[in-house]
Amino acid sequence: MAIAVDKLLEAGVQCGLIDNRQLKELRLLARKTQQPLLLLVQAHYRFPLSVLYHAVAEQAGLLFVDLSVCQVNEASLKKIPPSLVRRKQVLPVVFENSDYLAVADPFDRVAIDSVMRLTGGSVPLVLVDPVALNLKIRQLQSDPVGDDAANVDAEQPDLIAILDAILREAYFSRASDIHLITEKNGIRVRFRVDGRLRDHPVEADGETAAALISRIKVLSELDISEQRMPQDGGFSYHLAPPVDKTFNIRVATAPIRLGERVTLRLLGQEISRLSLKDLGMLADDLEHFKQAIEKPYGLILLTGPTGSGKSTTLSAALEEINHPDINIMTVENPIEYVIPGASQVQTGPKVTFASALRSFLRHDPDVLMVGEIRDFETADVAVKAAMTGHMVFSTLHTNNAVSAITRLIDIGCESFLIGSTITAVIAQRLVRRLCSHCRQPYQASETEAVMLGQQEQRPEIYQASGCARCQGSGFSGRLGLFETLWFDDTLARAVMRGADEEALEKQAGSRLRFMWEDGARKVLQGLTTLDELNNVAVFKTRDMLEDTP
Repeated sequence: MAIAVDKLLEAGVQCGLIDNRQLKELRLLARKTQQPLLLLVQAHYRFPLSVLYHAVAEQAGLLFVDLSVCQVNEASLKKIPPSLVRRKQVLPVVFENSDYLAVADPFDRVAIDSVMRLTGGSVPLVLVDPVALNLKIRQLQSDPVGDDAANVDAEQPDLIAILDAILREAYFSRASDIHLITEKNGIRVRFRVDGRLRDHPVEADGETAAALISRIKVLSELDISEQRMPQDGGFSYHLAPPVDKTFNIRVATAPIRLGERVTLRLLGQEISRLSLKDLGMLADDLEHFKQAIEKPYGLILLTGPTGSGKSTTLSAALEEINHPDINIMTVENPIEYVIPGASQVQTGPKVTFASALRSFLRHDPDVLMVGEIRDFETADVAVKAAMTGHMVFSTLHTNNAVSAITRLIDIGCESFLIGSTITAVIAQRLVRRLCSHCRQPYQASETEAVMLGQQEQRPEIYQASGCARCQGSGFSGRLGLFETLWFDDTLARAVMRGADEEALEKQAGSRLRFMWEDGARKVLQGLTTLDELNNVAVFKTRDMLEDTP
């Protein structure tokens, strides 16, 4: 059985997740509006229910584990009556080669003691998500018994409620994407949170899975009869009070072996947009960036793979310079952030990046933003717009800052045009930010010290631990790592002369900071870990460049 609401909320207060005075106000609001108190608390603080179970585990000195990484202890399970497993929500499992009893309520001592007697031994408890535990037990006991069997065919799944619950939980979890994958036993739902995928338990058989995907396709105005070709679409969705939030959803479908899979990208769900200060740039880079975007003309490029935060950085930059006396026009696919006062166009069958940019030049713009430079036509218009007195922002898919120059030349742009227009190139990646409440300090090894540029000493850095606030992951939110290349006349002339990437890196001097150097400083500040840095950046520093003959 699940833990009582009062015990969950008490654990939340003790762990600092919930303010006691705010909780009293929410209790009054729950009585007034006849809404569940737990849902009001989740909506106010925007966290999933599992956070409170983490808090209970923390207070009780128990492990909270993801049931998907556990194996069922079949030998012990055979000794427990199925009715007891189902009623009391207990399941013997193996986690990291040790036996445990997974429970949804560690305070139900009668049920726990009964299981211990039946299995003939005492094993430690682990707390798990009650929804995941219930779903796992139902899958193990796949044959309905008694009254449940009679109602199986009569009950029709409420697709509206299922989709609403998935989207609400994704919003509470601050997920950027939702993956729905058709599998043999139904549907697998996964959320991408802080750049990592995690399973979300949803009870749905094969028919329900197909019906749910069809509902999403209907909302997205896609062809529900077409199941053998990928389709793209989108829709706007409103979560009812107490969440009371509307956001746009980009939808992509694809045929797979057992049916279809759907990926939902949640757009515009942040309560407040990020400012330049929130991006994670170091103080000197932030000052250079502000100076670059406030220039009257030029081309500023952001590079990096999909999902590296380029659109967020561009939005923050446009917000910084957005004033009533400036005409900002953007062409994007899709429009992810609404910028008040700006004219924003979304590409489509009749509107391309290049055609929109060409049209913008007849609308007296001051600042132009093109979502992505993919071809010569778009690049040519963007570069020439920057030459004729406009500030142009755009993105490219390259691995580092200097290679953006090579990419533009490969597309077909003249090097003398590139050198005379580019103001700055910023390559970026996202890493997980360490949870400030549970991070653990340790002394770096000699190898780690060298990698961090601290050869003369072994500095104190941090590693992830895990607590209720970060749902046991040790990380909370994400942080940008930036490779910055600030252009001056010397560097511009080198580009015009056709210098290669290696020559440009040497010529740039202090105007270039490698991503590894930026990340190393953030590791030393305790903002992220060396493992996170290793996942996104290649070890490269100014010293290595100077040693190259």
